[in-house]
Amino acid sequence: MPIPIDVTYSRAFGGTSRRIFQLLSEMGTSGDAIWPFAAQPFMRTSGPLTVGTTEEWHLGMHSILAEVVPEERIVWRIENDGVAGTHGFFLTHEGKKTIVTHQTIAELSDSEGRMFWKRLQDAHERAIDGLFDKLARVLKR
Repeated sequence: MPIPIDVTYSRAFGGTSRRIFQLLSEMGTSGDAIWPFAAQPFMRTSGPLTVGTTEEWHLGMHSILAEVVPEERIVWRIENDGVAGTHGFFLTHEGKKTIVTHQTIAELSDSEGRMFWKRLQDAHERAIDGLFDKLARVLKR
């Protein structure tokens, strides 16, 4: 029986949605200014974000771009065995702040998916916290 997960992290930033979207879309490229862990690289295929073609790899996760709406969202379809779902960044506004939300919604298979998420869960939380911290520092420049 598949096990559903819905893991969401949000933080408010002073930058514009245009600048934040640009920084998020450059992750894993030579222009990446916000991925926090050089020892655990975030990589993606080169070129512009292209639905169905652009791939990313980080923390043992492999994904293919499922949806991109400039200044609103970047959503990736998870391609790991035992995991059926997506993860992505969503930008909304609250007054003068831009709210960045990272959400993972997936179903995990009984064995392989659960084991994968168990190995990834703590590193994933640290990565999002570190990413949000670094994004805040870059936006203050």
